[in-house]
Amino acid sequence: MLIEWIGHSCFYMTTEAGKTILIDPYDDTIGLKVPEKQADIVLVTHDHFDHRNQAYLDGMPSGSVLIEQEGVHEVDGIKITGLPVWHDEQQGTQRGRVITYLIEADGMRLLHMGDVGTMPEASYFEQLGKIDILMIPVGGYYTVDAKGALNIMDTIHPNITIPMHYLTGSLTLTELAGSHDFLARAASREYDVSRLGGGQFEITKDNLKKRNRIVVMECTHC
Repeated sequence: MLIEWIGHSCFYMTTEAGKTILIDPYDDTIGLKVPEKQADIVLVTHDHFDHRNQAYLDGMPSGSVLIEQEGVHEVDGIKITGLPVWHDEQQGTQRGRVITYLIEADGMRLLHMGDVGTMPEASYFEQLGKIDILMIPVGGYYTVDAKGALNIMDTIHPNITIPMHYLTGSLTLTELAGSHDFLARAASREYDVSRLGGGQFEITKDNLKKRNRIVVMECTHC
């Protein structure tokens, strides 16, 4: 599988069979170049402007599938399970819910946590099972911060964690923190950290390592 970090919470994935998945295409107001790649499957975690570009969705080809609900979805041999979490620490009274997506493809299990805003309940983790690759926000303010993200990681124990939703490049959401605090805290917990120096990451189930690690990507649209 080839994983590209477009920017913010937006990822583009290409499976070994050539199927493509785009997650959280943002609009043109956040300072980053908007996603233009078309995908077979588009996932939207919630309807905030920095995660849902209506113009992009309106322009999707007729054969593409849009998923923005919880529940189990199967498309082209890819199983996608939408699991809701709170967007804030007051059970959604400030920002509502977001849908996190468990993606099962190429023999791996990937979890995109959208704008998770607080530690999910135990029942959420019970539904997950083993997670190979986790995409989690670390910038705080609208989501969990560095400490909160690491607490979730310590519960899930993913093989690979890709941080997202933090201040980077030309992003105008300046309330967000950068990645420094997250990476410093991660180092103190003895996580291995790999810096790709680029925005694409190719991984297969056979490349997964025994030791859990954090992979820091550079967004391709920053």
